[in-house]
Amino acid sequence: MNRRDLLKLGTLATAVTATSVFAASGTKEDIKSVQNAVKPLNNNDRVIIIGGGYAGLTVAKNIRLYNQKAEVIVIEAKNIFASCPYSNLWFGGVKGVDYNDLIFSPLKPASTYDYDIINDKVVSINREKKVVTTLNGSFEYSLLVLSTGIEYDYSTFGLDEKEAKKAFTKFPASYNGGFEQLSLKEKIEKFKSGTFVITVPKGSYRCPPAPYERAAVIADYFKSKKLNAKVVIIDPREKPTTKAKGFLKAFDTLYKDYLEYIPNANIKKIDLDKKTIYFEKNNLKEMETTNETLVFDDANIIPSNKASKLLKDSGLELTSDGFGRVKTPTFRSYNDDNIYLVGDVVGEYPFPKSAQMAHSCGIIVGEQIARRLNKEDPKEGSVYPQNVCYSLVSQDTGIYVTHQAYFDKADGKVKVKTEFFEDIEKSTFDATKSWYAGITANIFE
Repeated sequence: MNRRDLLKLGTLATAVTATSVFAASGTKEDIKSVQNAVKPLNNNDRVIIIGGGYAGLTVAKNIRLYNQKAEVIVIEAKNIFASCPYSNLWFGGVKGVDYNDLIFSPLKPASTYDYDIINDKVVSINREKKVVTTLNGSFEYSLLVLSTGIEYDYSTFGLDEKEAKKAFTKFPASYNGGFEQLSLKEKIEKFKSGTFVITVPKGSYRCPPAPYERAAVIADYFKSKKLNAKVVIIDPREKPTTKAKGFLKAFDTLYKDYLEYIPNANIKKIDLDKKTIYFEKNNLKEMETTNETLVFDDANIIPSNKASKLLKDSGLELTSDGFGRVKTPTFRSYNDDNIYLVGDVVGEYPFPKSAQMAHSCGIIVGEQIARRLNKEDPKEGSVYPQNVCYSLVSQDTGIYVTHQAYFDKADGKVKVKTEFFEDIEKSTFDATKSWYAGITANIFE
């Protein structure tokens, strides 16, 4: 299936969903009537999972592995699963990687493990009544899982709401799967010369090494095509968020003429029409700050990340940077024992927001929920997630990092032990392929 076929499929699925919303009547009153028709529990437990990504689908499967009685429903607004992990390989034209490698259907695991998938958008959560309302109806729940991922926040780049929409359209972040990915791929393939900018988000964001990996493989692509082009990374930090030694070595040795890394750069404003970025450059050595500008020809503007607005609207406790709080050492919401937070939405713990961490936490939470439904000890805090994150720095070499979460009894906090493997090696590229095949098979087969 080529990209044109995928776009047709997406359009068709969207049309079907829209038709189902307005099938009974086109009036707002009839839509409200459908929403108010709450589907009751009917003497059975029901777990509703909002978000069908790496975390949500893993939770659904692992509930079912330990509990066959409860009704398990995954509600996902997107009508296609397009993976962000592994997408940088496709952007960089890595041999043997096709867009089909990013596309999966949750219907297969839903059938295998007997849970339901509903393609719909959640509009509200009534925690008091324990009711989730979507565009098409409302559902009572026994327990609720929020694995809603991230939303974009362009305000930290000095963009208002109107400008944010323009930035999203003209220079998509591609930190979500689907049409953003297709747009960025087209930009890369059509780029002939000049400056291609990648912005690194401020604050906590999804997949910390992703902007640097993306810059490396795009620079490799430009180099292979012998283009008069350069990738410029603008980073608010002093060095790359993670695997700094490995990335900086790759930038300096592999792409000296094709990649420029600008650290300590605080973006204040982006003029989208003039394609100009205004930023403060902090010179730590000289202890001075200068105002600078950068004109670009095209860009991948990755803005700051925040948790889904659904959390705030539902009155759930948030961290100072806008992600969900949980009760240490559990995954239960800080102020609602019947709601679990899993994946990128979590801000309480120092976990990297990665697919592997989401998957690892999903396995743990799925079993804990199943044990709770079985009236057993959920054994919260007895097992902690692990993470491995591979990053390519060329067509066939990479670096990686591992994380092991643990509970520090001394101060009562969940912490993470980190190990870096930053020698640029082909074996890491091979491990990347094996990891991706393994994690997707575990979820979708």
